[in-house]
Amino acid sequence: MEFAPIGANGAMPTTGWVKIVDIEDDSVSFTVPPLEKIKVRVEDKGGVRFVLPGDTDGATFAVKSIDMAGDKAALLTGGDWDEATQAYDYPANPDIVQLALRFTSKAFQGKKFQLSIPVAAGNAGIANNLSRKGFVALSYTGEATTPSNAAGEAVSPWGYKFINA
Repeated sequence: MEFAPIGANGAMPTTGWVKIVDIEDDSVSFTVPPLEKIKVRVEDKGGVRFVLPGDTDGATFAVKSIDMAGDKAALLTGGDWDEATQAYDYPANPDIVQLALRFTSKAFQGKKFQLSIPVAAGNAGIANNLSRKGFVALSYTGEATTPSNAAGEAVSPWGYKFINA
């Protein structure tokens, strides 16, 4: 999993990627909700005349990592990390953090699946129990938002590709 500052004009950034490793098993999810539909009917006639797209939520994602590095937590939350004292402070007034996001799978048959979200609006926290049976993990959840290009036109909120391993 990698994060970077948002690219220009709705495009994925080419530099500035920060890699987060040690992803917890079965913690990554990406859900694309079905397109909501508005059915237009005509009075006194059976059936549906038109079907129009309605308001649909964006695709959502969630992930957990036992990579608890403070600088990475600060990137995902907007909090403060003090390298000298190795102390992280969660923001007093947390906000939604907008970053570009990229998930890359392990190789299968010589290819890796890479999911890209140019503008991910999310927030981070701490997941799992503070016990001997588990590891504390940095969690990040959010939604893919629809960016726009230089002309103000909407561009794809997410996409994927296959890359050589």
